[in-house]
Amino acid sequence: MTDITAKDLDKKKNYLSYSIATIFTQYKDTNHLLAVTFDAEKRDVREEYGGWKVLSFDHIVVPQDGTQRTYYSSVGVAGAERQLAAPGSPTWIGQLLPSIYDYDSGEPQRTSGGLIGNLPLLFALPAFSAQPDRLSHVLTSCMKPNKWQRHNLPHGHIEERGMVVTVFLDPSNKKGSTKALLDRLQEGYYGPFYGP
Repeated sequence: MTDITAKDLDKKKNYLSYSIATIFTQYKDTNHLLAVTFDAEKRDVREEYGGWKVLSFDHIVVPQDGTQRTYYSSVGVAGAERQLAAPGSPTWIGQLLPSIYDYDSGEPQRTSGGLIGNLPLLFALPAFSAQPDRLSHVLTSCMKPNKWQRHNLPHGHIEERGMVVTVFLDPSNKKGSTKALLDRLQEGYYGPFYGP
């Protein structure tokens, strides 16, 4: 993970933005996260987008052997669903996402494939799992390839806390940092961002 500041970007104009999202919690006890897919510090959310959108999901169903299916939840702001496609993992539900988002249906138990979707939103979710001064610890210790390592820190849902997350293409890694590769990562081609 590379920490790029605005000063670094001024020096290196060849960094290309892949995607951007702004996410925030309005009140510390709010049940939903609000988001848009642009930098809300630079554009007016109400005028350009009609207001903040509740974090939502698209359900992606992948057939397995026989009648089995795996359900992925694709995180976004224009998803058709307000809850996960299948039960969230006990390692991340309640930390990455408030429990209001967990699967709740009268249907038979579904097999979860995990979380995929908008990369800036997937990177932002861990930040809300802890207080701002613990962000570095959470990003370096709890985010693992395809999984989340649970922590015991106080949650970070602080009144009017928000962040802008930008995912950049790395010009020094032309084979491993391409739009096509990041598109596949978002779509779950390499497995879930946060697994079951």
